[in-house]
Amino acid sequence: MEAIKRQEVLELARRARGHIQKIYLHWTAGTYDQLFPDYHLLVRGDGSLVTSTRDWTRILPHTWNRNTGALGIALCCTKDAMLYADGTFDLGDYPPTPLQVESTSILLATLSDVWKLPLEPAQIMTHAEAADLDGYGPSMAGTPAFERWDLWKLKDYDGVWRSGGAVLRGKGLYYQWVKRVKGGFIVCRSS
Repeated sequence: MEAIKRQEVLELARRARGHIQKIYLHWTAGTYDQLFPDYHLLVRGDGSLVTSTRDWTRILPHTWNRNTGALGIALCCTKDAMLYADGTFDLGDYPPTPLQVESTSILLATLSDVWKLPLEPAQIMTHAEAADLDGYGPSMAGTPAFERWDLWKLKDYDGVWRSGGAVLRGKGLYYQWVKRVKGGFIVCRSS
């Protein structure tokens, strides 16, 4: 595990170009600084980035049945989070921080540009979205099939809870627009 800066993200992304077709977004279900090697990139509570490997083409066990050709990114957060059968939830004492959300969105904008991956659910989704497609996600809450709900809901810019995938992809699109208007890459906390 090593901390990385914005320029290193670009370098590692360029090395993996042509090998990554999908990005899966997770949370670690730990504290803001608790790191796990199951993910290629981890976003700490302060928005800084850590990589578990300098070879992002390496297959890691982040998303059941979806790891080949996929990059796993995890926000370090949500220790003791709970999703209840009625759809209510508690993100515990370590909810995703605004810095994590923004840093992840900037990261998605950057990787999408480098890899020419559209910021759409077919290429970039949360583990909650993937788990729902595969029958073990938040739509199964309250049943024995329920297992994962990573980033199911996030607060959007207006404070309203929305689909976490839609929030992150939407913010990523915004950062791509800013990049086109202002030129260069967006600077985030890890730069």
